[in-house]
Amino acid sequence: MKKLLAAGLIVPAVFSVSYGQEVIKIKKLTVAEEITEEVSTGEVREATEEDIKITRQIDIGEILSNLFPEINHIRKGGTANDITIRSFGRDNINVLLDGARIYGACPNRMDPAIFHMSTRQVAEVKILEGPFDVENQGSLAAVVNLISKDPQEGKGGSLFFTGGTFSYISGGFDAYTGNDKVKVLVGYSKQYSKPYVSGEGKRFTEYANYKPSELDHTAFDIDNAWFKVVYTPNTDHRLEINYAFDEAKDVLYPYLMMDAIYDRTHRVNGEYYIKSLDLKLSAYWNFVKHDMQDRWRTTSLMWASRGYMMRTLAKTKTFGGKIEKGFSVAGIKLKAGVDAYLRNWRADNVIMTLDNRGAIPNADVINMGAFIKGTKKITERLILSGGLRFDSTRTMADRGALGTANRGLYDAYYGTNYRLSKTDQYGTGNIVARYKLDKRSSIYIGFGHTVRVPDQQERYMALAKPMTKPNWVGNPNLKPTENNEIDAGFEYYWGMFGIKGNVFYSDLTNYVYLYKLTTGPKPAMSYQNIDAHIYGWDLTAVGMLTDSFSIEAGAACQRGKKDSGNYTDSDMVEIPPLKTRLALKYDDGTLFGLVETIYAARQHNVDSDLNETPTKSYYVVNVKTGINMGDKAFVGIGVDNLFDRNYYTYLSYKRDPFASGTKVPEPGRFIYMNVSYKF
Repeated sequence: MKKLLAAGLIVPAVFSVSYGQEVIKIKKLTVAEEITEEVSTGEVREATEEDIKITRQIDIGEILSNLFPEINHIRKGGTANDITIRSFGRDNINVLLDGARIYGACPNRMDPAIFHMSTRQVAEVKILEGPFDVENQGSLAAVVNLISKDPQEGKGGSLFFTGGTFSYISGGFDAYTGNDKVKVLVGYSKQYSKPYVSGEGKRFTEYANYKPSELDHTAFDIDNAWFKVVYTPNTDHRLEINYAFDEAKDVLYPYLMMDAIYDRTHRVNGEYYIKSLDLKLSAYWNFVKHDMQDRWRTTSLMWASRGYMMRTLAKTKTFGGKIEKGFSVAGIKLKAGVDAYLRNWRADNVIMTLDNRGAIPNADVINMGAFIKGTKKITERLILSGGLRFDSTRTMADRGALGTANRGLYDAYYGTNYRLSKTDQYGTGNIVARYKLDKRSSIYIGFGHTVRVPDQQERYMALAKPMTKPNWVGNPNLKPTENNEIDAGFEYYWGMFGIKGNVFYSDLTNYVYLYKLTTGPKPAMSYQNIDAHIYGWDLTAVGMLTDSFSIEAGAACQRGKKDSGNYTDSDMVEIPPLKTRLALKYDDGTLFGLVETIYAARQHNVDSDLNETPTKSYYVVNVKTGINMGDKAFVGIGVDNLFDRNYYTYLSYKRDPFASGTKVPEPGRFIYMNVSYKF
């Protein structure tokens, strides 16, 4: 291990456990000796299969939130946690699965994009923070890429099982076979749980309006199946085809007013790479169908004949492709490409007797773009990198898809001053200068300009509510959001210890923001463009105390302020407070142990215009231990929230301009066991 660190081949930034190996594996955040395309235009975070393996493995969003202080999860129920990065969420961050776009169907993000790959499929997660992604349109503040496992040569696989508190069960298998030309991987996993119990001894269903008969209803029941084939006829060519199917049933969301009856997803990815030309062609298609109802809530009691008072059936499909080419000119390593995608979204809603067909009215986003990025060593110590991108994006909605209740909403709130189609053309780009202090340490500063076009919900939502309930209507006149951001940071290593830090300042123009629209027949939830700024910092320190003990420490904090728009409170909504993580690890190659503490400060800088309320601070302790039985089997035991604290994360309840939704506490003491066997 000491030789590995001293060589400077990779930077020790955050340690992870690699089972079946003699030493702790270090997952890289940045590369010191060689500058790669991944880090040439920004800061990268990584989580690996080993990080996931030692958790209770319910969903990726919660795992990332525990690992990285600048990432926070939005607690809606027992699973499907959405994430924010540096206080940016929703479509302000791009989430890709094997490099492909995917979007959930639920208007309230019951099924965020990160939910659509099973934890068991994931080999690693790469997160590029900041406005430094030119390879994908719309990465306003970050891009997250979940990368699935590849098949191997020979024959083998693994069996895995996790069992825990609250009747949580997760299990399945993956198996591969192959030779030097064709390799195949298949896998299946199952997840099931009852409602978890909070630290005050209450099931999460007791915090919302569930019928007494449904308080112990299944919290989630999820099946995942996947298939990947890799064909390499020779060393110069590689063809990869990947298919996955997910079905989530009976998923409860006390955070919201409805629950998911089912959520079905099909994903197909294809990629062809020619090594000698450094040319990659890729294409993808995915389809999500989502049925949500209030049939398990007290609101449905008066509607027993049909089983629900309100229901939304939503569908989304996305398909696209990309061509990428790497080359060098005058010593500058370059990559250029073109890409295109179509995102279609339709949501049909019924509330009481109101026909809200086309609540999202069969709306499309069609994008075509081109990019170029490159890296150049100016001297042995100074490296410049940057990228440029140009996009043309068209959004449009189908007025004919609207139902009888919502057909007049646009006219009622906007008169004739709107259009249901719009084309936006814009450029983005970035530049980063990195100066190497030595083989492993460096400082950097970067500037990025990115643009994110409003999605179909923000521009074209049309949901009529009964009686005095506020309507929900999009704003067809929304302009694209622009982010001009400066990032600066350092990484410094001495001996077996290292520290890295980053600060950023994001100046936002036409940021899409919730507000109360009062110009129509009754108040409505809608969106406006405002100017704002978000700034913050994060810090990570790591070190080897002995050959077996290591320590990790991290902290992050952000603040957000409005600079324009209709407001009385300048604080921005959903800006998480200071969060820290401290972990002590032991690994001698056979025995593994971890004690982890996570602390979040009280958040009192809230947006009172949106009825946001302060959230108390919390402090939790997690412990984990495990043993490798040779290089085949692993058995681990973990306890999350060891002291059974009753607490809420800051993003634990839904905001809108009129009321704060149901607050959902975090799980109480959660005891679990992981067992895996390789064959």
